Amino acid sequence: MKKLAVAIALIVAVVVALPVSAAQIDLSGTLSTEAAYNFGSGASTTTDLTLELGTTFQGGPTIKGVVVVNPMNWLTENGNDREFGLSPEEFATVIADKGIKTAYLEATGPYWMGGPAMITRVGDLDVAYSPFILETRAIDGISVDGMTVGPISVRSLYGMSTGEAVMGGMIGADLGLVAMDAALVKVGADEYDYQARVSATPIDRLVVNGLVAGQTNTEATAIRANAEYGIGFLPIDVVASLGYRQTSGAFDPTFRSRGDGNPVDDEQGVSAVNAGVATQIGMFGVSVDGEILGNDDDWKMDDERSIGAAVATKVRGLDVRAGHRVTQMIGETEDTFTNKTSLGVAMSERALMPNLVVSASYDATITDFAFADMRHVARAAVGADMGAFRGVSVSALYDSKPEADDPSRELTVGYTAPNGVKLGYAYNDLGTSKLSAGMEVDF
Repeated sequence: MKKLAVAIALIVAVVVALPVSAAQIDLSGTLSTEAAYNFGSGASTTTDLTLELGTTFQGGPTIKGVVVVNPMNWLTENGNDREFGLSPEEFATVIADKGIKTAYLEATGPYWMGGPAMITRVGDLDVAYSPFILETRAIDGISVDGMTVGPISVRSLYGMSTGEAVMGGMIGADLGLVAMDAALVKVGADEYDYQARVSATPIDRLVVNGLVAGQTNTEATAIRANAEYGIGFLPIDVVASLGYRQTSGAFDPTFRSRGDGNPVDDEQGVSAVNAGVATQIGMFGVSVDGEILGNDDDWKMDDERSIGAAVATKVRGLDVRAGHRVTQMIGETEDTFTNKTSLGVAMSERALMPNLVVSASYDATITDFAFADMRHVARAAVGADMGAFRGVSVSALYDSKPEADDPSRELTVGYTAPNGVKLGYAYNDLGTSKLSAGMEVDF
């Protein structure tokens, strides 16, 4: 489905409907632009545009059309526009990349009188059945959400992605003490991704959750099960937890979540059992947990064991925390042990004086009691809304041992002038040193 055709159809459909329905039309959106100069790579100008055209019919049903334009980013280096000097084919690719990013029509309302208000979307879809099998914006087609009959809910979609047909559906039921759902996604001719999930409260204070997801083309699966029980007969409230997870090494559905913190990355080939207890003793929150784990994709948990304890409290508006974890790596000839101690203190959005808000945190990590090799991570941010400093914000980061591709030093200074212009400076030790000026308007 061509995005430009969808955008044109979007506008025509809404506008043509107006004289027929005597509906009210609304145009809204966001336009922003930023000019920047990076001392290492030169100057750039970036413009973003989002348009939303909506209409409300008599009786309440609505139709809206949304067009999101790809950021228009023109770069110059040493005074010369980088886009010039390209071959016709290369320049055509650059122009195509500056076209429409997302375009869709969305209608909210029933399909029959007195029916549920379903959401029907045509064009670029944004679907999220589950991070295990379907959470993506890479499908063009039609989706219907919000169909309910009593405790039963149904969702469906049909579309295309990179030339492959995609079909999917999800059905769920909420019966009070038990909630469950099942989803199936067909990708092309060979791949079927599925998931079944249940959450139950069989007795008071006990919550049980289970999930099974899989792919028929690879026969790979992902299993999650956990339970939490609030122990009520002790002098203090204690919550005990027990969990199991297993993910096949080949588990990789086409449209699973690829975002940060998704439940699949770093879990492929892993099987693990974990258990823990947590309680509140006076002003201290205390927790202890342990885990046994295997990462050889053989369902055995014979590679790693760990146990840890943590305590947290609040002192004079500061969040203070400390923890220690011992990890045993099981080898063929010899086991190795790692001790990791963590200490942290944080202050979130504290007004040091009227109209001056500060947030800050400091974390230290000590591995195998080697204080000389300690990792320090400090963050701070200040926002002012007074006098000459009104609209000024400053944030900074220091990390003595950053992860790969992360900066160890970072500084950002921003200022929003009374006329709405946003000025800024950004620096990090990965090569960024940039001045910027921009504006944004919502309409």
